[in-house]
Amino acid sequence: MTPPSPLTSNEPLAYLTAATAGIRHHTRATTSPPGSRPATRAQVDALHAHLTALHALLGRLAEQTRSERPAQSSHFATARTRLWQAGEHLHDAFHQAPRTPAPAPDTPQDDTCQQDIDPTGPPFLTICLRHLRTSTLVRHETTPADLHSPLHGHARHRTS
Repeated sequence: MTPPSPLTSNEPLAYLTAATAGIRHHTRATTSPPGSRPATRAQVDALHAHLTALHALLGRLAEQTRSERPAQSSHFATARTRLWQAGEHLHDAFHQAPRTPAPAPDTPQDDTCQQDIDPTGPPFLTICLRHLRTSTLVRHETTPADLHSPLHGHARHRTS
């Protein structure tokens, strides 16, 4: 049976399924040709936005299940912390990616663009603002020990 299309269904699961399919498609499209190019800033920004949305979803799931299923809630919270750590690395990767090349000198420019201030255009701060907003939440809801725990091995979770 085919899952419902997100355009015809109000089920939240259909949207998650579509998002997963989109990521799979992007993975195949960007890694299949030989000599694929490194990730662009736009790709890293989109991945960071996706991780941030998943981070928020896992936070809500952890909160909703805390009273009835504490062990499950603990797993959600741990996964949320790991997503934050992945988001930190994506944010850092964004700043290591090369900026978009400046337009050719003979390209006509709009005077309002102010290309003389920064030849590559205005800074791309969407990822930084999103990261700052999320980091504020993380620091209020997570302990420093949780944030600095290693990524390998199994986390111990409460069962009651």
